Amino acid sequence: MTNGILIIGYGTRNGNLEEILNKQADRLKCRGWPHVGIAFFRVSEPTIPDALRKLVGEGADNIVCIPYYIAEGTLTKELIPEKLGLGSRDMGEIEIENKKVSISVATAFNGTPILTDILCDKIADVGGDRDCGILVLGHGTRYKALTNEKVIKLNAERLRSRGFIHTVHAFNEFCEPSIKDSLNQLEKQGVERIIAIPLFIAMGIHLGEEIPEQMGIPPYSEGGEITVNGRRIPVTYTRPVEADNRLTDLIEKKAKEYSI
Repeated sequence: MTNGILIIGYGTRNGNLEEILNKQADRLKCRGWPHVGIAFFRVSEPTIPDALRKLVGEGADNIVCIPYYIAEGTLTKELIPEKLGLGSRDMGEIEIENKKVSISVATAFNGTPILTDILCDKIADVGGDRDCGILVLGHGTRYKALTNEKVIKLNAERLRSRGFIHTVHAFNEFCEPSIKDSLNQLEKQGVERIIAIPLFIAMGIHLGEEIPEQMGIPPYSEGGEITVNGRRIPVTYTRPVEADNRLTDLIEKKAKEYSI
């Protein structure tokens, strides 16, 4: 059988997700995977069915689908498999262009310690240290397993275990604590600087507008000074995980697990 990889993202009208997925696909091709495609659940193109047809047209008949998501959710566990023609399954055989094709859906990034390593590097890259307040930002989830909430909490706990004792987490929506509550918590701990790190995949409206508004910094900025409980505190706002090279390694590892 001929192996293929399909990297699947959510889609965006105002962000850099397409650039990120294309970069990861190009890296995998240079590593010797000739049949690599990208697809989006909504808004962006190509769609999942179109990308599948393209890979099959290239000759791939054993395709590993990689959800480029921080954590599992309704999209990765239910809606994406449906669009792949698998129904509620995470693997199976479907027919595309009168050809039998094996499809497998890998997991999202979930609890990999690679995400924690990326957060540590974000802190180092902006000159942070263990005296700084660290705010790990998640999107939040309505998914019944609360996977996104668990992943954000897990990474905050790992940072504290690595010596960043002033680490808290917060969510843009759906889950608690709120960004305001977590900023209050850091102020009460007496921190002189806050580094806010979005544990998100890509830039977009959530990171560019919604979260900055809640933190009190300019939209699409790298931070600023905010007032918390009457005290002025500088905030540094980092980029999300984007196309980190270690995620390329993780995608390739997942692909190899399903390759024949």
